[in-house]
Amino acid sequence: MGEIMAWEKKLSSSKAMHSGKENNTEGQMLSNNSAGELFSCPSDLDRALAEKLKMEGVIQTKFYGDILTHGDLWGCGPLDNRTWCWTLHAFLPLDPLIAVGDWDAVLSHINAWSSRFADAPIEADFPWHDHATALRLDRLSRVALQMPTGQLTSLAARHAALLLEESFYSRHTNHGFDQALSLMLASLAFPHHPESGRWQQIGVVRLEDEIRFAFTDEGVHVENSPAYHMGMIGNLNRARRLLQAVGAHAVLIGFDKLFDQALRFLAWVTRPDRFVSYLGDSVSYRPNAPAELADLPGFAQVRYAATAGQEGSAPSESFVVYQKSGYAIYRSRWSPWDRHTHIMMKCGFLSRYHRQDDDLNVLVHAHGEDWLIDSGLYNHHHDDPVRVYMRSARAHNVPFLPGAKVNRSTPGADFATLERLSLDDFPYAVQGVTKMYSGRRLVRQLLIRDENNFRLVDKILSSQDNPCYWLFHVPSDKKISIGPNTCRVVGKQVSLVIRSSERLSCEVHRGFAGRFPSVTSVTINQLEDSQVIVFGPATVEKVAFSFQFQPRE
Repeated sequence: MGEIMAWEKKLSSSKAMHSGKENNTEGQMLSNNSAGELFSCPSDLDRALAEKLKMEGVIQTKFYGDILTHGDLWGCGPLDNRTWCWTLHAFLPLDPLIAVGDWDAVLSHINAWSSRFADAPIEADFPWHDHATALRLDRLSRVALQMPTGQLTSLAARHAALLLEESFYSRHTNHGFDQALSLMLASLAFPHHPESGRWQQIGVVRLEDEIRFAFTDEGVHVENSPAYHMGMIGNLNRARRLLQAVGAHAVLIGFDKLFDQALRFLAWVTRPDRFVSYLGDSVSYRPNAPAELADLPGFAQVRYAATAGQEGSAPSESFVVYQKSGYAIYRSRWSPWDRHTHIMMKCGFLSRYHRQDDDLNVLVHAHGEDWLIDSGLYNHHHDDPVRVYMRSARAHNVPFLPGAKVNRSTPGADFATLERLSLDDFPYAVQGVTKMYSGRRLVRQLLIRDENNFRLVDKILSSQDNPCYWLFHVPSDKKISIGPNTCRVVGKQVSLVIRSSERLSCEVHRGFAGRFPSVTSVTINQLEDSQVIVFGPATVEKVAFSFQFQPRE
């Protein structure tokens, strides 16, 4: 997932939505009767960004500031940064020019890229990056659909031929999903090319396989975070349009059922503050669903969550367990919306992509504020010390076993399981089991009595007698006091009291430095200090923690 530029918020319907950003796609539908595509009018932001690029030679970005092109668009910016290279070679800087229809400028830049890079070796990664190539073909197709021209046919065919190759196809990833969609769109944009029928045929076959892989039959995206699930809503909508446009009705059978389930999950993972839960590789996103999906029942639930109950309709349940997908979610109520309790637990490993060491992680938002929080994404630079931390068990609300080897390479249904429990004293209960730590099996029960009382019961099943710590990350604005086997987290109007069933030492750490770091990132490349409450170390096999919200003293 590349970093998203300021001007990327307003893209056409053919833009890949792997990023998860909100997208205004209303009215931008593929016609069922032609290869044409209806595009919305350019926004003021589109016009401003296009003017700045054309007249001042400046690409205005959110994360890199103003990039001066000096007359060389394809050689500007921090070329030693992979994310920037991805942004550049996916043709994202052309989006404002495409939106305003400045075809002379668009074609001039495309021709300059082609002269410089079309014959570059595939093995060089960039410009022929697997994902950037698909998104670049998307933009070639968008131009051809809006401004019929034969100038781009040869270049588009070069891209399509490469995407057809099995060795280049990134099967069963969000990259592969976009590759399939780009082939389908190219078949509509360049219908007279002799290979366009093959592009479409292979694109449809691959897309069907990608959809089956990317989502469980519960309608949940497998790539380990709610933010990626939301991003794939956009891709699903684009897939739906393209399948309709190419007449792939057999594939469409059952598609809307899965899509509806995906929308319902998005409503459940939306927090009381109307942001999608910050779990795993997540940043700050509002839930969103295009108006054209209003015929799906799940659309009304997304609207309800997105508008804090002002529009749409609420689910009837208070607790849902996505057993195959690895999520359990509790809401104390759906109405009235304000200040209700939202508790979420994750325990599942179905894809290596965007995997963090967060099985058994529990997040809590209640009484109008955060209590147990997650670390976030930060960036995709795997060698960055902060990113290394963000993915590790130390960054999550989980049992932490120092020195234990963590398995991120063998996903599967038996690696981590989650199932509902039936208990008289706790009407909302679930048990997660994970093999995240090699040679060990961890069991966590989340037991919820009501909006103010819940428990975590942990078991560590192992032949090795290694000490364990229990980590609970909280926001930096909370005051924390520590007592014997107890700590009190003081919020704005209530306090959260955490008690351990065993005699465990307890301490608090803040910021990135030190043995137990605690930082969070809800915006790419931006960090905020948080705090981590650390219980332990101990070698006990079982420990329980009670959590109770009490009036602030």
